[in-house]
Amino acid sequence: MTGPTHWQNAYRRTVRAAQDATGPVPVLEAAAAELARTVPFELWAGVLLDPDTLLNVGGVYRHGVGAEWMPRMLDIEYREGDALQMPALARSGAAPVGTLHTGLGGRLERSTRYRDIYRPQGLGDEMRVLLRDAGRVWGALVMVRDAGGPPFSAAETDLAGRLSAPLGRALRDSLTAVPGGRDPQARAMVLLSAEYEVLTTSATARAWFAELAEVPASGAAGLPATAYGVAAAALRSAGGGCRVCVPTRSGGWAGIEGWRLEGGSSPQIALSVGPASPPDRIAALLRAYALTPRECQVLRQVLRGASTAQIATGLALSPLTVQDHLKSVFTKTGVRSRRELVGQVFFEQYLPELPPDPSGQCGLRSARSRGTGR
Repeated sequence: MTGPTHWQNAYRRTVRAAQDATGPVPVLEAAAAELARTVPFELWAGVLLDPDTLLNVGGVYRHGVGAEWMPRMLDIEYREGDALQMPALARSGAAPVGTLHTGLGGRLERSTRYRDIYRPQGLGDEMRVLLRDAGRVWGALVMVRDAGGPPFSAAETDLAGRLSAPLGRALRDSLTAVPGGRDPQARAMVLLSAEYEVLTTSATARAWFAELAEVPASGAAGLPATAYGVAAAALRSAGGGCRVCVPTRSGGWAGIEGWRLEGGSSPQIALSVGPASPPDRIAALLRAYALTPRECQVLRQVLRGASTAQIATGLALSPLTVQDHLKSVFTKTGVRSRRELVGQVFFEQYLPELPPDPSGQCGLRSARSRGTGR
């Protein structure tokens, strides 16, 4: 027998488990382990998503489909399209959760993912829940049931949907604890075929991929899911390229860029992996703090030593408005003063590399176009 108390207890246990975890991967693992006590599933994956591009940037895959299925899974997700794709679910404006059974009216065979991946393994219904907070998507939980089991129920879907915001907050909070120290290793290149066969790689590239905040699928011997996701997106991209900033196991940030290379009988994919650039690291941190564009502008001026009056003049704001923005920045970053903000949060790791940004945007697009030197 289940009733309101049953679902409320499951909600509280899952939220508490995620809040007590340290780091993005532990947040996903703790939430899934607790949720499984109430919502049974055969396989699951926890996906870290870049909030700007919704590309995979890590996660937990060892409890999901085997490594031999991952390239096909990501190809469907990023190149071909299917039901319950992450971007479509994020843009829908509806509940941040869906199931294949409900979305396809019980006709699972209409899903390419089901036909090519789940059905051959004796799997059935799939539920996806986006982990949202501060108006952005930070990750997702994907749960799949055995073909012999019932589809996910309305009560189970409702529980997962109510967990979206608190789990999204726990995931976002875990990213604000990722430091930005420069990793001494150089960047490395990897060349792939259009079928994701590794043509050339190096020990440095393998070392970087091993550092990503990702628990690979069972039997994984090739590239991590994050790298395959960037490769698939690069093949699909009209401009032939994409980039993501990825948290690492050691508590830093890595950058992965991918390009589609034309020529010959079929295209190839070049991947570059190495230390995330200072603009990308800073942008990732500011996104995780959920600062508004105006708060980013005020913060930049504070980090450069501007007074309240100087900030007000430069941004055409009143001093009281500047103070209101500063209070919001303090709350979001967990500090109590300008000195603490500069000294404990940014000064040691970020200020020496902080590029100018006339636009005031957290994404630092202008800095990227100028290069990333000091």
